[in-house]
Amino acid sequence: MNKIFAFIFTLICLSVIFTLPSLGGEITDADVITSSEKASKLTDANHKTKIKYDDGGTIRIESANEKISHVYVIWDNPPGAWYLNEELISYTHGKNGFIHEFITLNTPCDYVTVNVPVGKTVCDVRVFSEGEIPPDVQIWNPPHERADLLMLPTHSDDDHLYFGGTMPYYGGELGMRVQVAYITNHWGEPVRTHELLNGMWTVGITAYPIISEFPDKATFSLETAQNIYASDEVRGYIVELIRRFKPYVLLGHDLLGEYGHGAHMLSALLITEAVEISMNEDAYPESAERYGVWDVPKTYLHNYEENQIRMDWDIPLERFGGKTGFQMAEAGFDCHKSQHIYDLKVIGNGRTSCRFFGLYRTTVGVDEVKKDFFENIVFEDETPPETEPETTVISETIPETVPETSAVTENEETKEYVTQFSGEEDDEEKKQRITSEIICFAIFGVLIAVTVIIAVSRHKKDKFKS
Repeated sequence: MNKIFAFIFTLICLSVIFTLPSLGGEITDADVITSSEKASKLTDANHKTKIKYDDGGTIRIESANEKISHVYVIWDNPPGAWYLNEELISYTHGKNGFIHEFITLNTPCDYVTVNVPVGKTVCDVRVFSEGEIPPDVQIWNPPHERADLLMLPTHSDDDHLYFGGTMPYYGGELGMRVQVAYITNHWGEPVRTHELLNGMWTVGITAYPIISEFPDKATFSLETAQNIYASDEVRGYIVELIRRFKPYVLLGHDLLGEYGHGAHMLSALLITEAVEISMNEDAYPESAERYGVWDVPKTYLHNYEENQIRMDWDIPLERFGGKTGFQMAEAGFDCHKSQHIYDLKVIGNGRTSCRFFGLYRTTVGVDEVKKDFFENIVFEDETPPETEPETTVISETIPETVPETSAVTENEETKEYVTQFSGEEDDEEKKQRITSEIICFAIFGVLIAVTVIIAVSRHKKDKFKS
């Protein structure tokens, strides 16, 4: 009898081993060895605890139980070119300027070595085997070659506060090419750039943002902002973005600065000037030569009063499990923990509501339905041959001719990561995973039942003998 039970027990154990799904995922027991300070700073999932390698250095990650297939490095600032040794073979990374960089190894390895450039800072390092990648891991694609919608927030939280459901609806739900480009940067306060990326990732954007060379400064009026920032350079940056991404729709800030912020005012003003000259090859000729010229079909400004539309950010979005665009904007802003000490939140009604936008300029006619940024847009591959459309300017702003400025540096493009590592499951994958889990639980249940039967049988047998 005992032999029979032993055979059943062995059979069940083997079934469990061969039936269990390959969980893979994060390797949490890997050894992290660094040439500087305590390695625990690199494995605590805290961007504020970090190691700066003044003289350069190395981070070696060893895994005894599972092969390493992916490496995720969180830098505090763009590292430039850096090298990753896959055991004995070295590969160059960092060409896209990502500070949250996910790398798929050419061949699974027992150990890898991150070679940190001189003066660079690392916040976290994580490694993964083959299998499902956690959804918090950001697998960025390079910026779009061509954008359907170009959004120009001034700061890292403005994209959620004032543009509301734009990113989750158009980028996440509809899968349109939404490109975000920030007018200022927060490299002097690095945690804000991490929050920027976390917020964008939360609302479904996977194209890495453009971050300008203009540092964030406190400005309390348009005049102050004009004294701090060189308008010609900022205007040239916006013109270059327009020419580079050739958007059908451009979104900008409120001309009154949302709540009176000088940088917001300057950003909105320079957008109104940039859209009037971006099609003129004599204005900022370097970017015209590099990208060609472009006349933006539709330019909207937040809270602009003329030809105003109200965006419905309360539609449930399938991409986000039924949450609305407004709720996702709130979730995106929730990632900006450093800004929660201020009286800021996503507003649905009132002067700074994220729902209202005005059509500042159009080459395709004014809105009639007034529910969609892309009303009247005919995408380029569908455009029939016709004469050049008439431009309607819904503004009295007449910009002056502006001189040439230097071109914005463009990141080199490397490999575009496929979405299979994004942490999202399609319906078929979910069914397979659930089925596997049910089978596993059932087998474990049988295993426990057999163990109980064996125990009871032995107890009865011993009692009978006694």
